[in-house]
Amino acid sequence: MKTLLGWIFNRWTLAVVALLALSLLIWIVGPLIAVAEVRPLDSTRSRLMLIGCLVLALLLMAAWSAWQARRANRSVVEQLMKPAAGGAPAGSESPDVAAMRQRFERALQVLREARFPSASTAAGGAPVGAIDARGKPAAPKPGLLARLGLQNLGGRYLYQLPWYLIIGAPGSGKTTALRNAGLQFPLAELTGEHRVRGVGGTRDCDWWFTDRAVLIDTAGRFTTQDSDAGRDQGAWSGFLGLLRQSRPRQPINGVLVTVSVPDLLGRSAAERDDYAARVRLRLQELHKQLGVRFPVYLLVTKVDLLNGFGDYFATLDKDSRATPWGTTFTLAQSRSGDHTALAPELKALTQRLQDGLVERLQAETDPQRRARIYGFPLQFGSLHEPLDAFVRDAFAPSPFEPPSLLRGVYFVSGTQEGTPIDRLMGSIARSWQLERAILPPQGASARSYFLERLLGEVVFAEAGLAGTDPRGERRRRLMLVGAYAALGLLTAGALAAWATSAVNNRNYVDAVLARVDEVRRLVQATPNRASPDLQPLLPALAATRQLAQAGWGDAAVPWSLGFGLFQGDKLDAASRSAYQRMLVDAVLPRLALRIEEQLRQRADAPELQYESLKAYLMLHDPQRFDADALAALVRADWAQNLPREVGTAEREQLDQHLDALLALGPAVSPLPQDQALVTQTRALLAAVPLPQRIYNRLRHQGLGEQVAEFTAARAGGPAAALVFARASGAPLTRGVPGLYTRDGYQQGFQRKVDAVTRELADEETWVLGNAANGGGGAAGQATRPSAATLADDVRRLYLTDYANTWEAFIADVRLRPTQSLAELVQVTRVLSGPDNPLATLLKAVVRETTLLGGEEPGAVKAAADRARGAVAAVREGIRALGGDAAAAALPARGVPLESIVDDRFAMLRRYVQAAPGARAPIDDTLVLLNEVQLHLASVELAVRSANPPPPSDLPVRLGAEGARSAEPVRSLLGTLGRSSAGFTGLMQREVLSREVRSMVGDFCTQAVAGRYPLRSGSATDVTLADFGQLFGPGGRFDRLFQEKLAAHVDTSARPTWRFRANGLGEDAGTLAQFQRAQVIRDTFFPAGGNTPQLRLEFKPVEMDASISQFVLDIDGQVVRYAHGPQIPTSVQWPGPRGTNQVRLQLSPAGASGNGLLNEGPWALLHLFDRVQLEPGRSAERFRATFELDGRKAVFEITASSVRNPLRLRELAEFSCPNGL
Repeated sequence: MKTLLGWIFNRWTLAVVALLALSLLIWIVGPLIAVAEVRPLDSTRSRLMLIGCLVLALLLMAAWSAWQARRANRSVVEQLMKPAAGGAPAGSESPDVAAMRQRFERALQVLREARFPSASTAAGGAPVGAIDARGKPAAPKPGLLARLGLQNLGGRYLYQLPWYLIIGAPGSGKTTALRNAGLQFPLAELTGEHRVRGVGGTRDCDWWFTDRAVLIDTAGRFTTQDSDAGRDQGAWSGFLGLLRQSRPRQPINGVLVTVSVPDLLGRSAAERDDYAARVRLRLQELHKQLGVRFPVYLLVTKVDLLNGFGDYFATLDKDSRATPWGTTFTLAQSRSGDHTALAPELKALTQRLQDGLVERLQAETDPQRRARIYGFPLQFGSLHEPLDAFVRDAFAPSPFEPPSLLRGVYFVSGTQEGTPIDRLMGSIARSWQLERAILPPQGASARSYFLERLLGEVVFAEAGLAGTDPRGERRRRLMLVGAYAALGLLTAGALAAWATSAVNNRNYVDAVLARVDEVRRLVQATPNRASPDLQPLLPALAATRQLAQAGWGDAAVPWSLGFGLFQGDKLDAASRSAYQRMLVDAVLPRLALRIEEQLRQRADAPELQYESLKAYLMLHDPQRFDADALAALVRADWAQNLPREVGTAEREQLDQHLDALLALGPAVSPLPQDQALVTQTRALLAAVPLPQRIYNRLRHQGLGEQVAEFTAARAGGPAAALVFARASGAPLTRGVPGLYTRDGYQQGFQRKVDAVTRELADEETWVLGNAANGGGGAAGQATRPSAATLADDVRRLYLTDYANTWEAFIADVRLRPTQSLAELVQVTRVLSGPDNPLATLLKAVVRETTLLGGEEPGAVKAAADRARGAVAAVREGIRALGGDAAAAALPARGVPLESIVDDRFAMLRRYVQAAPGARAPIDDTLVLLNEVQLHLASVELAVRSANPPPPSDLPVRLGAEGARSAEPVRSLLGTLGRSSAGFTGLMQREVLSREVRSMVGDFCTQAVAGRYPLRSGSATDVTLADFGQLFGPGGRFDRLFQEKLAAHVDTSARPTWRFRANGLGEDAGTLAQFQRAQVIRDTFFPAGGNTPQLRLEFKPVEMDASISQFVLDIDGQVVRYAHGPQIPTSVQWPGPRGTNQVRLQLSPAGASGNGLLNEGPWALLHLFDRVQLEPGRSAERFRATFELDGRKAVFEITASSVRNPLRLRELAEFSCPNGL
């Protein structure tokens, strides 16, 4: 059964089956295939020729494959026979070497043509070319291959067998293990031994050619490289290169690594680590040089040298000895390099040995053998630690190198000879310092343990785990795919195309039939056509339209439906008819209903209502049908009224269905005409003058769209954005529409107005019928104005809008707001430059608002003559309706209509254009702008140098110049004047502010801030000298105000001073301090000088009876009262003595002692801070109540001024200024 399945799924079997199926298809379907009504496979001969070509192609492929395999096999053999580089010539070899070479070459000659059995032929007889146990060609047995005559298709060449490399230290038991592995060696009789010693590049290897694999036993020094490292490494690298060259796709299928029990137990830890490192290095070199990843099998050889091995396993039969003994890792563990499962597995093996002890001990009677059997599990357990360490060191993963694919660890014994190792007794002897007994050598035995099935069922079974060279495989795949693709295209292209076409046409017909049912369902589900909404129809329309696409044009038929089998032409007519019926029966009624709705809803939009009425009448009169006009109306309605959720895709579908409907010819509405609605609409439209309707039509036709919009950015040049802005906030890149430009008028409006006027005048007879202009009969035609008169009326409407549009634009252009003096300087520099944007913009505006200047004199005269009669007639009519004022708005008799625009901007034109022999006013403006620029530059320079700005009357001159100029110059100059005055004032204010800080502010803060008497209660007094220097006549406040501020301050303003209207702005509180400083000066310096003075008169009013005498000594000036005559006493401060003391005494003395004493420059004011003051009969009088120890004396005090120096509000409110 296995053989049968192998042949069923063999690639050549499948190829033959495919060939038979394809031949049958050609024989049956071939006569049905037609290309342009020609049937190339209709005759038997043509079909047989095509089938023969296919058979020949398959045979060529088989021959090519066999030749490739044969060539590859020969290449492998030739590479193996090449002499080593630098080796001795063939004639100079020793007799032994020559004989060995002859045996090797003889063996390879046999292998050159030999075929080894594959899995599918092993049970069915030997293939042709197979070799028997004697190394001679074996006679094929009558099996399945022989009976089919395909013997050579079942075998494999030498290079197709799996190749395994065996590496290990010298004496590790590699050769012994292979010799006793139970493998079949077909070349044993030919070479005299199982192995074939290599020559040339493989002279350091033994080749074991088995019937299932090629095993390459490398020299032990290749692994250790401890004798001559340089020579060994060179030979090893050369050998690997030979392997890669011989089998580039898959050099090897696996590696068997051998380590013997003596290597593990008899060496030191350092020696074991060194051996593991060398094994690891050899594996990495294999990975690197061969370029493939391969499985690795670790064989622990000479396990029979463990004391007790032979005795323990003496009872095993042949099948048990052939069973592998060890552990196999899972693929996941092998690929990840996870070998942690080894230690548990070794313990499990040891446990199994322990579990079998009872049975073995009972079966053994010899005491010595029983002792060895009993100790064998412990002997085996002694391998755990060194073996686990060896696996970790040799196969553990590293981030710097790919992990080895270690598949398992297996214990084997090829033959039982040598001296056993008793690790247990050696350890006991060392512990008890006893003499170690040397075990006798065991007798040689030809039995092998745990080898035969290990190689056959474990190692060879995983030959497919080895990877291949990725680059070589990629090349091979590409070449193979290319070859198959070319062959497939060559042999099956035509048949595949016909088969595809037949299937696709059948599917296509079935799909059309299926779509018919779907379309029918969608059409039946569409809402009633009483609704004008087309959106619910889109699914049904889309399905119907797709059904209509059953037919393609002859040049656009898909190739998959062609080759003479296309059925679309037969279905196209019916499907197209269905779509057209859908358009007429479903779309057209809804369009007519929507247009009717527009007639009812657009009473406030006469032009749209007129177009809707026109379309409505067209749908009921095929002779008037205009597809373009109807499409434009419908699309305009969709653009304006479709819901926002209707996406772009749905809008495109609506456009496509509309185009398809209009392509059918005149569309006649199936709905009856509403004559009452038509009459009502005509009556409403008749109220709109015909010239207005014509003008509306011209605007909606997109006149002037081809003309560029007039913008300040374009007309003013690159610097326009630096000086101009729009008052409305609109960008400078937006301006006057192209329709209202000179080119728009001459190239757009003028060329269309006459034609549109005639068109609308002609339409009026059937669109508005008898409701317009006195009817549609001869009488109506007689009363209707001529076409020329109507055209002039339309021009008049247009030119009025033209002038209004330009007026609004001009009024919207402003000077760009500036935030600093530097920006204003930059603006004026641009405005006064040689290419200033102001002059450029104004000249462009004048050109656009001068519509008569471009005409020749003859043309002007002709236009004037043509307009004269119409103007006179219209003027009379307007005078009758609106009076003389309304008639005056029209141009004078004989003046062209363009003067409506030209006259409106005549002032601007005179401003820009120079009269003969004179300068243009704009030149004077530019000179003035240059002066402004120079003045502002000097202001900026003065500010930088901390000097006051120079005075100038330029703001006033700018205002006067603007008043004489036209817009937009008037507004620009006004803005510039205000801005220059404002910034000049601000700069001047900054200069003055620095003056205030330097002359007053800093000294004031240092001398008086926080001191008495400016701060009541302060313990520190202002010195009289500082007070006089700051507030006295000619002091800092007085001098700064007179020299710097007086010219800018209105001191007559009340309640506080303020700046004059000269650009300094609003006062931030500084002027109030100067005003307070003046009051302080007038109060404390009435006689001038730099020392403050107070003059007071004391007059006693009353005194308590407990006081016998009141004495107030003011710096030597005594005010005395003892209940006698009330005589006034005058004093001044500072007093004549210069002691700066004020003493108050009451007799008899009270509890407080000798009275009150105040000292300092302001001692008198300190005294009055402790006295209760009340207003008197006049401003300069007040009552002072002196109270000491509960006793009171009241005096009337008269100051020398109405300002009370003892309670001066300005003194309390004063603070030092720090600028303006």
